[in-house]
Amino acid sequence: MSRSSSLPHCDSCGTDRKSPLSREIKTYGKWAWFLILFGISSKPTTVSFQCAQCGQVFDRLSPEELEHHV
Repeated sequence: MSRSSSLPHCDSCGTDRKSPLSREIKTYGKWAWFLILFGISSKPTTVSFQCAQCGQVFDRLSPEELEHHV
């Protein structure tokens, strides 16, 4: 069994987070937006994955994964 088939995926399309049809939806806190306005990068508070074909949000990074997200 390949690693990509074990990842959470979209129910209708089968898109997973490694697919070119997935989109990252990043959510930032209030202070992060303030820093971004001045050109300072900031880490998102959540990162969700959405299928570009059907729009279903099918996965979210865990807190451990979020610490290492670039």
